[in-house]
Amino acid sequence: MKKVIIVVVIFIAILIAGICFWQYEENKRIELEAVVLKEDLSVEFGTETKVSNFIENLKGSLIEDSQINTEQLGEKQVSFEYINVKKKRKMAEFTIKVVDTKPPQIFSGNSYTVNVGYDKNLADVLLSGDDADDNPTREILGEYDVDTIGDYNLTYSVTDSSGNQTKKDFVLHVKEKGNAEKKKQKIIDIADVFKNYKTQNSKIGIDVSKWQEEIDWQEVKNAGVEFAMIRIGYQTEYDGDYVLDPCFVANIEGAKAAQIPVGIYFYSYAKNVEQAKSQAEWAKENLGNYEIDLPIAFDWESWNSFNEAGMSFYTINKVANTFLETVEKAGYQGMLYSSKVYLEDIWYPTKYQVWLAQYNRKVTYEGEYSIWQMSENGRVNGIKNNVDIDVMYLEGN
Repeated sequence: MKKVIIVVVIFIAILIAGICFWQYEENKRIELEAVVLKEDLSVEFGTETKVSNFIENLKGSLIEDSQINTEQLGEKQVSFEYINVKKKRKMAEFTIKVVDTKPPQIFSGNSYTVNVGYDKNLADVLLSGDDADDNPTREILGEYDVDTIGDYNLTYSVTDSSGNQTKKDFVLHVKEKGNAEKKKQKIIDIADVFKNYKTQNSKIGIDVSKWQEEIDWQEVKNAGVEFAMIRIGYQTEYDGDYVLDPCFVANIEGAKAAQIPVGIYFYSYAKNVEQAKSQAEWAKENLGNYEIDLPIAFDWESWNSFNEAGMSFYTINKVANTFLETVEKAGYQGMLYSSKVYLEDIWYPTKYQVWLAQYNRKVTYEGEYSIWQMSENGRVNGIKNNVDIDVMYLEGN
């Protein structure tokens, strides 16, 4: 009798286990059918993407359609939660692949001229970069001798870590050392700027640093200047110190005493987000209790040595955004300073205001901008040296 009972118990246990396993497999099948993924689970590096971008069909609803970080190449596990058709909270996961299919970019021209004895690495000084790789492989293909005058047909090759490659042919001209003929720069009087560019929706201003030396700000005010962007400081070089502009205090106090609205800018060599954040905090600290009316601008323009900085285009944009996010969190407006070519080719579209440098009679840049730096050779009463002239466009212009 005991044996019969044991057999029955075992049979019932096996039956229950079988039912449970079947139910588990059935639930698993139902859950697998609830989430149907897209066939292509790859995404381009640095792309803004969400969980829903990879789901073909979902029987239920996502609890949160979260952003997926695509800042690292390779496979990435993605987990998410959803409510199924039975109103149950479920979790699922899938694997995506972050890829880089964009080739590097080369910005050098069709020729490059150096003097005999040139001692820099051509692969470093010819501007190039990649969207994802901070340190692509840069090579000069062909034979040349910088100690021998002549013209050399060469190829500049840049290859990123994903195997994407860009090549560009150019001619290297090696010439005798000599004094380059200086091109005469046209001086622009601020009175002419008012005549040609002043409207009810614009203001005419200047930007200054120690290079303008001592400024008579009341004379500047009398000349009609309506705003000023003042350099608060600069970084000496990559990984270098942060230095307060020697004329910053005199300039901001003089401008404010003359009731000229002011903003500030910092000249940066930042090559990572940590440095960018520390520079923004340094600018905030050194601004102290001075109140400003205009933005704090991030000024990064060492493009002739960009290759040496070890940054991708994605990285330098993140560096700029870090600086600007930091100053905006501190209650200031952020602004990106750059010239037309780099705004078009390297900087990504930004939510921050843009200070455009383009020395031309009119702007040909098609993006949005708030201030136009139109000349570096302006003349203004109260300033003995040449000064940058700017036009600010008011909202609605």
